Amino acid sequence: MERPLPSRRPSGDLPPELLGAARPEGVVTEYGPGESSSSTLTRVLLVLAVLAGLGLAGYLAYPAFRDRNTAMPAEAVAQKDRAVALLRRDDSASREQAIQALQSLSATHPKYAEAQAELAVALTLQLGDLNADFDRLRLQSDPLQREMDQLTAKHPEGWRDRADGLRDQVRDLEREQQPLRVSIEALRKRLDPLMVAVRTAPEVEPAATVAARLKAQALYASVTGHADALALAERLRQVESAAAWSRLAHAEFALSSGSPGATLQTVSQELEALRSEDPGLMRAYVLGARLALRQNDATTARTLLDELLALNGKHELARRMLAQLPADRSSP
Repeated sequence: MERPLPSRRPSGDLPPELLGAARPEGVVTEYGPGESSSSTLTRVLLVLAVLAGLGLAGYLAYPAFRDRNTAMPAEAVAQKDRAVALLRRDDSASREQAIQALQSLSATHPKYAEAQAELAVALTLQLGDLNADFDRLRLQSDPLQREMDQLTAKHPEGWRDRADGLRDQVRDLEREQQPLRVSIEALRKRLDPLMVAVRTAPEVEPAATVAARLKAQALYASVTGHADALALAERLRQVESAAAWSRLAHAEFALSSGSPGATLQTVSQELEALRSEDPGLMRAYVLGARLALRQNDATTARTLLDELLALNGKHELARRMLAQLPADRSSP
């Protein structure tokens, strides 16, 4: 334990073959004055963050940049809003006035997508009224045809005269339906190219324009009984400020597609809630009355039509539907 340690050999006494290993050359990394590797990494990350921020700002600003040449004058927007307000009244005169205004807007401002969409809505409502009139005549004709078939099959006493009279009534109703068929076909031909333009939307556009396009598409699909109607109505419900037109579209589809009684009752309840929330949306009364008639509830149909005429006495379709109803037995 007291053995002395051997003394270190001076480096100069190392063998020649080890002298090179004793003095290794260090790796030299050049930095600027006061600069380190961590500060260089920080600078790189800062540059990347700035570039990412510029990219995000450009992406968010793209809709405004894209629409910079399509911004509508205030008067054009006001004219469109007045037309939309007219559509809420739902009578044919107000609707025709709205159609003329929207056609003028679309011609003056071809890039005004909202005006084009609302024009499609107006024409679709017109198509819905034609369908309603056609259904009204069919509801009159069908029981007459059934009675005539029964008389022809059973041959009761005096059946021939009665059957001839029924046949004349059915023919009269068919003559009334014929011009409606022509008008429906002509309006479909007018609407089809307009709907192509409404469906052709850019990838990004203002939320109000998206809602207007979906409103037109959902309503048109519902009135024509298209298979995508319910999906479009649901998409519309998600983007519209209040669930109004999506519920109207749902009701139109229930009528055009021949939905079962349980569905008709559910949709009727939806419209009842809508009338409570928005009493000035006249279409909800017309559709409610039509649904009631499909369910053989003439009392409810009469009540809704009376309420509608109290709100808008110019609603001709309501008057025609009311005239078709059987006499109110509760009145003296």
